Amino acid sequence: MASDINEHPMPFNTVKEWSGRTLFVTAAGEIELVNSPHFESALDQALAEKPDVLVADITDVTFLSSAGLAVLMRAHRNSEAAGATFRVVAANPATLRPIQLMGLDQEFDVFADRDGALAGTAGL
Repeated sequence: MASDINEHPMPFNTVKEWSGRTLFVTAAGEIELVNSPHFESALDQALAEKPDVLVADITDVTFLSSAGLAVLMRAHRNSEAAGATFRVVAANPATLRPIQLMGLDQEFDVFADRDGALAGTAGL
């Protein structure tokens, strides 16, 4: 019996982790139409904790759709409005390429690793 792909969306999860006044939201799985609201909610909840810097670590994301890109852009705008700096960790082609193609790396800082994002230097 064939299964409908929508019955079993790809696993997706987020984890929050503080480092000083920087709050990392690490996502794993696919960020697409079904999962993007969960990712956005995690970023919004993190921003409500009032970090100085909010970092979306999407290193372990295997697919980043336009819905996911829109979430990143809204998180960037919401962070600015809250007085926080927004950064993204994305080094794999599944995440970095869409960000670059849409020019979002010109909107917010993108880093190859968490250490770079924490230091705020040496963006891609």
